[in-house]
Amino acid sequence: MDQPLNQEIELTVRARTNMTGKYRAGMLALGNAGIEFITRAAHAKNFTWLPWAQIQYVWIETFFGGRMTKGFQVTTVDGSQWDFTVSHSQAVLDYMARHLTSRQLLQDGRTWRPTNTAE
Repeated sequence: MDQPLNQEIELTVRARTNMTGKYRAGMLALGNAGIEFITRAAHAKNFTWLPWAQIQYVWIETFFGGRMTKGFQVTTVDGSQWDFTVSHSQAVLDYMARHLTSRQLLQDGRTWRPTNTAE
């Protein structure tokens, strides 16, 4: 566990997560092997790893009839749930769409469709 989950980090954004009933601020790093949440909190575990293969689905939180997204909930195959509020949520979801199937990205009970953005 001394090594990071990802060999390559392709996207990093500011994020908050609700872990054990308290929100913690940190960075969400997305890479070739999964999602890493890193925080500088000295009193708590400083990282969380969510490998792509362990993600059962991502429930996308939308506002204004689906026109705006701010966060999402990741559910793993063992039943763990992680709530994230992120900056640049559209970029995060577009990146996740490259690693997860369309059935794993859910918005309002439907599958989510990524935006067509130029790379």
